[in-house]
Amino acid sequence: MHAFELNNALVCPICGERLLFVEGSLTCRGPRRHNFDIAKSGYVNLNMHQPTSGDDKEMALARQSFLRKGYYKPLADALAELSESGSILCDAGCGEGYYTEIAASGFDAVLGVDLSKHALALAAKSSKQSSMSDKLLYTTASVYTLPLADETCDCVINVFAPCVEEEYARVLKTGGKLIVAAAGREHLYGLKEALYDTVVQNEERRDYPKKMRLDQTVSVKYNADIIGEDIYSLFMMTPYYYRTKKESAEKLKIMDKLSTVIDFEVRVYIKEDSNV
Repeated sequence: MHAFELNNALVCPICGERLLFVEGSLTCRGPRRHNFDIAKSGYVNLNMHQPTSGDDKEMALARQSFLRKGYYKPLADALAELSESGSILCDAGCGEGYYTEIAASGFDAVLGVDLSKHALALAAKSSKQSSMSDKLLYTTASVYTLPLADETCDCVINVFAPCVEEEYARVLKTGGKLIVAAAGREHLYGLKEALYDTVVQNEERRDYPKKMRLDQTVSVKYNADIIGEDIYSLFMMTPYYYRTKKESAEKLKIMDKLSTVIDFEVRVYIKEDSNV
């Protein structure tokens, strides 16, 4: 069903033993043989520690609708180019799988992890439609406790999710890459101008790794016209969705076009020391 490489990498969230694919389920090698069924939609719940959170159904659908129209494809292409190739890739905070699928092409097996079951159901369905489900597995789990054994991944990508250096370093092989994507200083400046009277530039994210070696920083910056209902879908993907007054947000629903800067910063880190 899925690439054999994941049989040697996944761990049981209850006892820590290795997980194996057995007839539509993941079963651990421990004496209690903990079993986790793969849902009909294609993802498996390995979340034993965190409450279900992340995107709700409406937000997940909005994110999928927006991303699949290609507005952020330059970022996805940059992630795929920087991640290169290898045995196992982990997308920590994968959402509905848009970046995961594009970055997956160079890898034998890929694990996507997120807390939103709604986003993962969309991701798993998409992987089936794109004939990639043989190498892609999506699981509900926290990025703080990835269901992976130590030093099993060639690459971890982290797109707008919490950057947990210690955990990502744990699952990376020595010499492996961590690729972190964040909003640049001017990201979505046009959207903020449409919402607020006073607009400030974005601050640099504060959770960048401090122990792994920074290998390179890539800027992905361009202008884009967001059309019609895609404007509100974009808004729902942002932190502004939670802190904008309703009357300001409603203005977006009647806009035909929004012109804005798209500005991403992508950093590549290398794990050089197994003790990181």
